[in-house]
Amino acid sequence: MIKFLHTADLHLGKVFHEYSLIEDQAAMLEQLGGILKDESYAALLIAGDVYDRSNPSPEAVTLFSAFLERLHASRPDLAILILPGNHDSAPRLGFGRELLAGLGIHIAPEPDQPFQPVVLKQGGETCAFFLLPFLYPGCLSEDGEPVRSQGRLAEIAAARLESTRVRAMEAGASLSVLGAHLFTRGGKESESERIFLGTAEQVDGTLFQGFDYIALGHLHRFQKALSKGWYSGSPLAYSFDEAAESSAETKSRGSTPGTVGPADAVGPDQEKVFLSIELSAGSDPMVTPIPVKLLHRVRRLQGSFKFFFQESAQDPEIRDAEGDFLEISLSDEDLVENPLGLLRPRFPRLLSIKQGEAVERLAAADADIPREADLSGKRRSPDEDFAEFLTVLYGEADPEKLSLFRELLAELPGETQEDDR
Repeated sequence: MIKFLHTADLHLGKVFHEYSLIEDQAAMLEQLGGILKDESYAALLIAGDVYDRSNPSPEAVTLFSAFLERLHASRPDLAILILPGNHDSAPRLGFGRELLAGLGIHIAPEPDQPFQPVVLKQGGETCAFFLLPFLYPGCLSEDGEPVRSQGRLAEIAAARLESTRVRAMEAGASLSVLGAHLFTRGGKESESERIFLGTAEQVDGTLFQGFDYIALGHLHRFQKALSKGWYSGSPLAYSFDEAAESSAETKSRGSTPGTVGPADAVGPDQEKVFLSIELSAGSDPMVTPIPVKLLHRVRRLQGSFKFFFQESAQDPEIRDAEGDFLEISLSDEDLVENPLGLLRPRFPRLLSIKQGEAVERLAAADADIPREADLSGKRRSPDEDFAEFLTVLYGEADPEKLSLFRELLAELPGETQEDDR
C-alpha cells in the first residue's frame, strides 16, 4: 500500500471581500504540516492554484516558501508534488524546478513538455505519479496550429499521458496516479471559482480512466467526480455559498463510496478537508477526509437588524459566530441605512449585508412610480427621479441630499438635466 495526502486550491494571498486571508491560510498550512509529520505518508500532492494570482503577493510567496522549508526539514523523505492551476503562473511557480527536484519537491513543467512520472515506492507498491497542469488555450498544438478547445486539449494530453503511463507500468510500476487541474463534466462549482462561460472548459473525465486515482483540483467543493477521481476542494471557504451549501450538504451526504471513516467525518463546522489516500494494486482507492480546523469559519446569518444590533448578545449561537467571516441577511421590510458600519463593531469580520426583503419591497413600490413621464406628460429630470426615490425611501426628499446629488451630477461629463428631457 502507498499513502499520500491530496489537497488543492490553496489560493494563497486570497483577499476575501477586501479582507486578507493570510493569517487563516498560515494556520491551515500549519495544520497540513502537522498531519504530514506522520511518516506513513509518502507524498503530498497539491493539484493546482497554489496562489490566488499569477503574480502573487510577497506575503503569499513567503508563506508558501516557509511552509515548504519547514515541511522538508521535518520530513526530508516526503515527496512534494505540485502542479500549476489556472490562477497560477506556471513559469513563476516552476522557478528553480530542477534544483527543487533534487530535494524531493517536484513541480509540473509546461503542458507541451514530455510527461515524466515521479516514481515512489512504499509498502511493496511502486507508484508512478503524473502531473497535468491547467490546459490554457493554445498551450498545445495540433498539425502546427494552437488548440483552443478545452475538450480537444484534454484529449491530446490524455493520449500522451496514457502512452507514458503504459510505459511506466511496463517498466515495473504497480500503480499510477494523475494530479490534474480541470473542470470535469458534472462537477459542482461555487461562486469562488473562475469558470469560463458555458461548458467550454468542461472536460470528459473518462479520458483518464486508466489511472488508479485522479487527484483533482479547480472545483472548491470536496466531491467524487469520477469512478476513481476526487476533488479535494479548497481547504478554506472562499465564498459564502460554499459555507451555506457545505453545512446543508454534509448533514445529508452520508458515506461516499470508496471513503473510509465515519459518515459524519465532515461535520457542518468542518466542511473543508484534506484527503488521505491509500492505494493498493487491484483495489479501489481508500479516501479519508481529514477536516480542516478553521481559524475563522465562513457563515451566513439571518434576522432583523434590531436582533443583531440590540438582542443577539444573549444568543449563544450568535456569540459563537462573532469572530467569523459573516454575511448577514436582514429580514426587515424597510431598508436600514449603513447597517455594515453599525454592526461591524460587534462583528469585526462582517463582510457582507443583504437586505433582500427591503429591496424587493422598494422595487415593488418603485414599479408603481411613472418612469418616463409625470402627469403633465414631460420626462423627469435625474434630480426629480432622485427626489422621488428619497421620498419612497425616507418619506421626504432631504434638500441636502438633493443638493449633493446635483453637484455630483454636474461633475459627470455629458450628464446634465437637459440631456434626459
